[in-house]
Amino acid sequence: SDVEGNLYITRYGKGTVVKMSPNGEILQEIDVLGAQPSNICFGGPDGRTAYVTEVESTRVVQFRVDRPGRSWQLMKSHQ
Repeated sequence: SDVEGNLYITRYGKGTVVKMSPNGEILQEIDVLGAQPSNICFGGPDGRTAYVTEVESTRVVQFRVDRPGRSWQLMKSHQ
């Protein structure tokens, strides 16, 4: 999830990541260029890079997001 509580959900078999609001509304669907995304985490210098493992091509796909990941922000606040 990001700092605003939006969830990023990998859609294995469809090849996308869905950004969903805290009230369940789909805000965005991002194509990850492979049919089998399996996991996602946030990182980079500002916490706004999403890294997605993609099983079909055994690679890591990355894309930028509007807000930092929640776990990234928590980690940074404890340093």
